[in-house]
Amino acid sequence: MKLNTLSIAVLSALASGSCLADLPLTIEDLLAKENQFRLTLDIGYANADRDNVNAQYDLVQTGDNNFIELPVAVGEQRQNSDTFTLALGGRYGLNAKTELSTRLTAISSDTRLSHGAQQHSQSADQLSQWTLGVNHQFSEDNDSPALLGFAEIVLAENMARKGSEYVHGKTAQLGFTTYRSIDPVVLSLTAGYRHSWNRETNDQHINPGDLLFINPSIGFAINSEVTLTGGVQFKFRSRDRIDGNSSGIRTSQTSLDFGLGYASSEYRTINLTIRSDISGNSGAQANLSLLHKFKD
Repeated sequence: MKLNTLSIAVLSALASGSCLADLPLTIEDLLAKENQFRLTLDIGYANADRDNVNAQYDLVQTGDNNFIELPVAVGEQRQNSDTFTLALGGRYGLNAKTELSTRLTAISSDTRLSHGAQQHSQSADQLSQWTLGVNHQFSEDNDSPALLGFAEIVLAENMARKGSEYVHGKTAQLGFTTYRSIDPVVLSLTAGYRHSWNRETNDQHINPGDLLFINPSIGFAINSEVTLTGGVQFKFRSRDRIDGNSSGIRTSQTSLDFGLGYASSEYRTINLTIRSDISGNSGAQANLSLLHKFKD
């Protein structure tokens, strides 16, 4: 069954792979066409309020299945933080089934901390990471649900709390998206695994915890331009390791997602996603994504 305009917007908002976020609105344009270039822009905001942090790094989501690792102050009684992200990316079609993608992410953060009667704050403006990815469509939505795979490696990532301390090729992600269109509804599932290798930073050997994420979602086509989406996201993260010793605890977290997709023109789509924690540490995120397709 061929996906209509609104059905594809469902995938673009909540069910796409790491580089398949903000998918175009027709099935023929699910991936960039051969020799076609597309520009992506993601603007994000995340707020978190935490007590007695014991992990070395926190994950901030900058888009659908896109994450960055931020160092945190361990042991403070309370932390309240605001993080703004800006990600500029490009996608290029190698052929009808495969595309390459790249993304450069910058962050601006402000954190307030308290420990007993002492209170202080810290802020940072950083170029966070540069990634390279590939997306491939294994099958279309016909006798069986469609299946797409994605893989991504972080070519450079900043591990410093302030300033710059880059490591290279120490994080990678692999996953898939499957969906079924039952017009005007799309049922979808995205799952992925993010692995971090040991790296030397701040005069320590640090291995941030690995991440498994699962994101089932459903979307409904309101009309030919607007789609509403909803879903949940489950995240399972292993403990950090410092100089070979475990730090913190293994964690699981569940969040509730709401999305709105809008086709402003034949060549431009806009998606808004709001994500709120419903378990674990208290926090919420909002991401606004723009995809521009250059004319053939």
